[in-house]
Amino acid sequence: MHDDDQMFACPYCDRRFRYKPELEGKRVRCKCGEKFAVEAPLIEEPDPYHLEADTDEVDDGPDLMALLGTSDGNAPAPVSATTSGKFCPSCGSAVVDTAALCIQCGTNLQSGKKAGKTSIVPGWASSHENTSSAVRVKITGAGLAIHGLGYLALVLGLGLAGIGAGMAASGNSTGDIMVMIGGLATLGGLPLLVIGPFLGLAAPADAGRGLLIASIACYLGGTAFLIAISMGAVPQFLEALINGPFLIGAGCFLGFLQKLSVYLDDDSLYERTEFLLKTFFMIVILTFLMFVPLLGCLAVLAALVAQIVFAFAYAWTVCQAALSALKT
Repeated sequence: MHDDDQMFACPYCDRRFRYKPELEGKRVRCKCGEKFAVEAPLIEEPDPYHLEADTDEVDDGPDLMALLGTSDGNAPAPVSATTSGKFCPSCGSAVVDTAALCIQCGTNLQSGKKAGKTSIVPGWASSHENTSSAVRVKITGAGLAIHGLGYLALVLGLGLAGIGAGMAASGNSTGDIMVMIGGLATLGGLPLLVIGPFLGLAAPADAGRGLLIASIACYLGGTAFLIAISMGAVPQFLEALINGPFLIGAGCFLGFLQKLSVYLDDDSLYERTEFLLKTFFMIVILTFLMFVPLLGCLAVLAALVAQIVFAFAYAWTVCQAALSALKT
C-alpha cells in the first residue's frame, strides 16, 4: 500500500522529500546534484514510541518538482530563483546553501573558478588558466630578465666609459682602464638587450604581444635606416628622421609592459609602467623644445634629469615585470 503523505529519500544523501503520485517513475535531481528514479514508498507502520521525524531534513515538495528532469530524464529543467537561495555562478544549478563546490560543473562557489584548473596569477580570466599560458609567460619573464640585465650593463658601461674618458683627458691613467671596462660592459649588454625582447615574443596574444612585435620591427627598421645612412644611401634631408623609429619602438615596448601588467593583474607594475610612459613622453617633448630659442638650455637640463630618472625607473620596472611573470 502507498500513501500520498509518505516521504521518500535520496539514495545518495538521504535528504527526504514528500511523495506525490505524479513523481512516481520519473527521474529527479536532488539538491546534492545526483539524479534518481522516484519509487512510491510503502506505508510505514505507526511508531509505537512516537518518535518525531527530523523536520530539518524534510523538504516541502515544490523544490523537487522544480528540479524534475525532462521527459528523457537526461537534463534538468530550469530552476526558478524562488526554489533555492543559492545557485552556481557557472552553470546555474541550484546548490545547497552550505555547499562550497558545485557538483554539476565543479565550480568553486567561493572563487568562481572550476576545479581541476590551476590559477596561474590571481585575477586572470579562466581562459588563461592552463599550463601552456604559464610556460609562455615564464619564457616572457626570462626574456625580460635578460633584457633588464642587458640594459643595466649598457647603462653601466656607458657611464664608466664617459667617466673614464674624462679622467683620461685630465691625464689620469685609471681613466683608460675605466674606458676599457665600460666598453666591455657595453658590448656584453647589447646582445642581452636584443635577445630579451625576442624571447618575450612567447607572450600570449592578449598580453601585448602585438605591441612587442611592433617595437622589435621599429628597432630593426631604425637599425637598417642607420646602416643605410652610414653607407650614404639616404638623402641628407631624411637623416634627421633617424630617431623616429627608435622613439616609436620604445613607446611600443612600454605599451607592451603595460598590457603585460594588466594580464598579470599586477597593479604595482601597471603604476610603474604608467610613470615610465609619462616620463618618456616628457623626454620626447623636451627634446623638441631644445630647438626653440630661449628654451633650449632649460630643455637640455630638464631632459637630462628626466633621462636619468627614466633609466632607473625603466630598469626597476623591467626587473619587476620579469619577477612577476616568473612567479606564475
